[in-house]
Amino acid sequence: MTRRSWWGAELLGRHADDIVWARAADREVTYGRLRRETAWQAEVLARHGIRAGSTVALYGSASFTKLWTLFALWSLGAQVVLVEPPSGPRPRGLPPGAGRVRFSVSLGESRGRPHDFVDECEVLVRRHPGGGPSVGGHCLVQFSSGTTGRPKAVGRSPRSLLDELGRLAALEDMPRRGERVAVLTPLTHSFGLIAGVLHSLAVGATLVMPVARTARATVRAAADAHVVLGGPHHFRPLARSEPGGLPLLRLAVSSGDALPPEIAALFRGRHGVRVGQAYGTTETGIVAADLTGRFGPAGIGTPVPGTRVRVVGGVLEVHVQESPYLYDDTPWAGGWMSTRDLVTRDPGTGALRLRGRVQGVGDASVDLLRIESVLRAHRHITDAVVLGVGPIEAHVASSAELDRDELRSWCRRFLGGAPVPDRYHLLRELPRTSGGKAVRDRGVLRRHRAHPPGACRCVSW
Repeated sequence: MTRRSWWGAELLGRHADDIVWARAADREVTYGRLRRETAWQAEVLARHGIRAGSTVALYGSASFTKLWTLFALWSLGAQVVLVEPPSGPRPRGLPPGAGRVRFSVSLGESRGRPHDFVDECEVLVRRHPGGGPSVGGHCLVQFSSGTTGRPKAVGRSPRSLLDELGRLAALEDMPRRGERVAVLTPLTHSFGLIAGVLHSLAVGATLVMPVARTARATVRAAADAHVVLGGPHHFRPLARSEPGGLPLLRLAVSSGDALPPEIAALFRGRHGVRVGQAYGTTETGIVAADLTGRFGPAGIGTPVPGTRVRVVGGVLEVHVQESPYLYDDTPWAGGWMSTRDLVTRDPGTGALRLRGRVQGVGDASVDLLRIESVLRAHRHITDAVVLGVGPIEAHVASSAELDRDELRSWCRRFLGGAPVPDRYHLLRELPRTSGGKAVRDRGVLRRHRAHPPGACRCVSW
């Protein structure tokens, strides 16, 4: 069977057959095997009727199979809708949020733990009556994290992916040929897929993937890596791992959520490497980077080459050529997309400093992340999310009995004359997305307070 070349063919063909493409624990896959498996899988999927313009939902077990199936679908010209594995029982048929697809490809349905990594797994193809062809030239559809409400379907074109790879390649400290790169973030997420999988593929680095979403698996995957890419919840166990346990580490980059300063300090003290940050959105890809941690935990660095940003009313906006949203009527005006993130831009260096997530109307100069850090420093508080700017609401996780006056006094003690929260909500635990990100939406947090999981005590003042 002869097929036309596809946009990523050159990426797959750059490196010799015997070079290791990916590792999980002690299992390795070479570039030669990756190419063979991708070609074989493409032949099988084509026999099921998948071809250029087909819309395909891809979901299921984290695995080598998942990646070469993704490449196979792209090689056929299909539009791939990447769906996060469910935390509960597996769907039979089309999972929620997959959109109006014509096919679904489910991986490892017989397995009970879809987030745990497996080398290979069975592939089940289903055809869905009523599904439509792809529109808009997008090869990839991902879903925003849902930290501020309902996740949105976001489309990426081949050109936008290749452009982002070019922006990543222009960053001096990104992973290099021959290095081992531990990609701890889910491969269904933008940073893990593009900065982790596709960039490593482009430069000839070796992917190292954790075998489970546990602290032990995280530490094991990072143990002999030169580069670690993860989120704040990954750096927490790494910061508490044995000193000297990351002997080859030269670069550690956090993304996806604000990095708590205490985790950054502990990690550097243990391993001698500062945790840098990469900032972006599912809609835009990478926007700014401080890969070596030069500007500190709140600093997200300078805008990467090829991006246009502006700060309006204290909120960061990014210029995007066309609306990235596929399945809804999200307003789109002038090409400027609000990230809803509060930032400060240093006039001298151009570096951006993150201050939290805007909600409501009020003082846009408030530093919500600083308030969160002060609250987490309280010995009875295990987690905190602060939303603003009018009113400022603090959601704190604690198993102890705390009262509003105590928390207000604590904040005033360490924040001085800066604004403190107007309201405090006490919970046993705070909700997080399936990828581990803190939820920063008042509506979601309100519903969590009203219907907490288990026998959770929730008190608001």
